[in-house]
Amino acid sequence: MRSRQSQQEELEKAVALTRAEEKRVKNDPNSTPEKKIAAKEARKTAEFQATMNDEQLQRHVEEAEKRQQDKQTTGQGGDKEKRIYLSVPFVQKDEAKALGARWDRNEKAWYIPPGVDPSVFAAWIDTGEPQVPEPKEKGKREYLAVPFGERHAVKAAGALWDKEAKSWYIGPKADLDLLKRWRPEGIPNLQSPAMAPKEEFSELLRSIGCVVSGEHPIMDGKKHRISVVGEKFSGKAGAGFYVAHLDGHPAGYAKNNKTGIETKWKAKGYTLDEEQKVQMQNIAAEKLQARELEQERIYEQTAVRLNKELFARLPVVEPTPYMKAKGVVPQKGVYTDGEGQETIIPAIDAKGKQWTVQYVHPDGTKRFAKDSRKEGCFHAIGGLDALAKAPVLVIGEGYATASSLSQALGYSTVAAFDSGNVPSVAKDLHEKFPDKPILIAGDDDRHLEMSLGYNPGRKHAEEAAKAVGGVVVFPIFAPSEQTYPPELDRVTPEQYRNKTISDQQSAALERMKQFTDFNDLAEKSSLGEEGVMRQVSPAIDKAIEKHKELSLKNQQELDNQQRRSIKIG
Repeated sequence: MRSRQSQQEELEKAVALTRAEEKRVKNDPNSTPEKKIAAKEARKTAEFQATMNDEQLQRHVEEAEKRQQDKQTTGQGGDKEKRIYLSVPFVQKDEAKALGARWDRNEKAWYIPPGVDPSVFAAWIDTGEPQVPEPKEKGKREYLAVPFGERHAVKAAGALWDKEAKSWYIGPKADLDLLKRWRPEGIPNLQSPAMAPKEEFSELLRSIGCVVSGEHPIMDGKKHRISVVGEKFSGKAGAGFYVAHLDGHPAGYAKNNKTGIETKWKAKGYTLDEEQKVQMQNIAAEKLQARELEQERIYEQTAVRLNKELFARLPVVEPTPYMKAKGVVPQKGVYTDGEGQETIIPAIDAKGKQWTVQYVHPDGTKRFAKDSRKEGCFHAIGGLDALAKAPVLVIGEGYATASSLSQALGYSTVAAFDSGNVPSVAKDLHEKFPDKPILIAGDDDRHLEMSLGYNPGRKHAEEAAKAVGGVVVFPIFAPSEQTYPPELDRVTPEQYRNKTISDQQSAALERMKQFTDFNDLAEKSSLGEEGVMRQVSPAIDKAIEKHKELSLKNQQELDNQQRRSIKIG
């Protein structure tokens, strides 16, 4: 038997390694909830083992050995009678295996093989406490309130799915600490046992995923739109809908268009119980999952159709009307119709699969193929192979912006098509090309900032750069090209929405709208293409330098972790 000092050093080494691994998984944006849970549990197990004193550890192991011996059936003989079986959660199986545990196929359990120190498995040795059997009666199951996006995490923590009740519930081998945040009693319930009709209808709206805020719900018998959980801000009405009245017997109807769940309501004067709430939430989750699967099927069908259609299109040789208006030259990978009027721009994902097509009419109006997937898709100027050769990943919004940048820089750039898609594209390309620096060439929508109160181009560009450790750059125009005349009163979002601004204010905003991106800088600004190079070149140098610093920092952290591990060992 090794000395206690030697055992403790090994345990401390295991603690250091599991802490480092948990930190790495936690900081990895691609880590799944299951990986994070597994890393956390591995760290907790290592710390538990390291903190037990000699007396506790010895007593723990001796009791386990005695219980295992008592359980062995006489006459089996051999090594099996001496086995110490372990209670290892599924998410910790790799940790147990790495420490030397073996799998018994007949018993369907992990055990400690001969010659391996049992003390390192202290956290998994059966304590002898009675196991809580799975309840046979559905009414005794403890159901959980689980958002659809957290279904994998709750499953990894030991929850089980009730197909008939359409709800998650606590399984017999679940980790109660991990499941604590999904238990109904952990959800604030500010309603009294008997509620006014408006409060009751508000709770119903929340139960189907609507965001109840402000003056909602408006109980006037008219149709109203309302935001829903997970809805992206688009400046439009919400994806929820309801109508309710207080006349006579209060009643109403509500629907979450994002999940597809809908319900009718009549005032009852009492609140839904927790199980009813959970069941309604899980019905919504199931419907959402079905809708997502159907959406994926439609996306696949559309992708096949668009690939076939593209064979009938012609590669652009002479500039289309849109290209002439934007001052960009034809590039490989862009198509047109037989008359050379329409500009057809394929969009692919990071694996090179084409999912959609952007059609640009001669007047500049744009549309994407019906029933196609756009999120995370992009167009690489010159093709994906050309992008692989580029020294820096330069990502812009529109095709014209990416083309102008490519013409100025002399290598392939990326068009993400709109501001909201820039972060997704940046993350996917960063994962595909981790060794390339990234520059986000964002749009500066100052006219929207003044008229509507937000600047989507700047917001999403900064978000993308932060997510991938890149650098962001925005076009700077000549004086008076993008600035709002100081002699005019500032426009408020309320004035703009209510159309109470003057003609001079409207004209100023319209002029600002013409100067937002790097294509505008190259083609409309007095600074021209030279201005693009003067502004983008230093940003590229900064992106390259930042990428080197991050790479060096990551390597130093890895080296330090390895040195600490060696020192502990």
